[in-house]
Amino acid sequence: MKKKSTGKRKTTQEVQNFLKDVELLLGIDVNRKLSRDAILEYPFDEQLLSLSSVYRTSRKLFLQQGGRFSPQVISTMRSLSSPDLFSWELQYTPLFSEIKWCKDHWQEVYDPEVLVTSLSTFQQISLFHEQNHRILWALLPKAPAEQKDFCRYLNFAESLVITLDLVLGDEVGSRYSPSLERMKSLYRPAGEDSWFKKSPQQYRQYLLAAMYVSYLALELVHHEDIPKALDYVLPGQKKINKDAVQRGLELSELFTLNTNLQWQKRYWRQAQKSLSAYHKTSPEDVHYLPEDPLDFEEEFIIANRMLDQFLG
Repeated sequence: MKKKSTGKRKTTQEVQNFLKDVELLLGIDVNRKLSRDAILEYPFDEQLLSLSSVYRTSRKLFLQQGGRFSPQVISTMRSLSSPDLFSWELQYTPLFSEIKWCKDHWQEVYDPEVLVTSLSTFQQISLFHEQNHRILWALLPKAPAEQKDFCRYLNFAESLVITLDLVLGDEVGSRYSPSLERMKSLYRPAGEDSWFKKSPQQYRQYLLAAMYVSYLALELVHHEDIPKALDYVLPGQKKINKDAVQRGLELSELFTLNTNLQWQKRYWRQAQKSLSAYHKTSPEDVHYLPEDPLDFEEEFIIANRMLDQFLG
């Protein structure tokens, strides 16, 4: 008769990494006074509210503008295939209790890898990123009507939201942001450079440079041409620009070459109609992004206006 094993149950590296991430993130000290805006069962929301001022500002602005949250099971594909970037109701899968249960009871599950994969399938959307898309429409001027002009406008808006993703990663820091990125609570981890620790003015110049790099990447400019373009539009800051290029080009090529293009091709008319209705009473003129991105000027003013809202 075989003896029953008393050793710990072995599992895959994927499951081990998941458990380590959850253990680390649950160890973050939560400020209960900051938890009043936490979303029920949204994973690690209280932790992020405690760690990041830009995360708190985003939530505050979203709620002030009438935003609301709806706990529903939502997959990555259903979210990415949605045409509505303008709905003020954001859906999310309420998974936090399930994630914590998995951490404590994974050895009781027949196949822990299947459980972790299932949890990950329904936890791929950063509400911070989605909130900021909605907040941004109120800060942007009116959008143009023609497809090419409108898609440039959308890419500019996306580059601004991506910039806020960078800020969140920097504020959360290198200890926790990689785990939160793997959990998809945020999309970009802290940068390996040190501009976040420099003066507010230097950090802002770095963010403007990273925003421009993200925009060029979304516009499918050849990567080897981007450093020269950046040095042209933002001269006199070569070190900042060098680091901003490296950070900006970490943007997923799956997103720039596939997801973003397919979404715009499929939904640009519906998006333009929705945004036109949203901006119907706006006193601002229609904003046309320059066909030549070397002519960026007013776009940096708009970006600074956004950073004023989020960073002060």
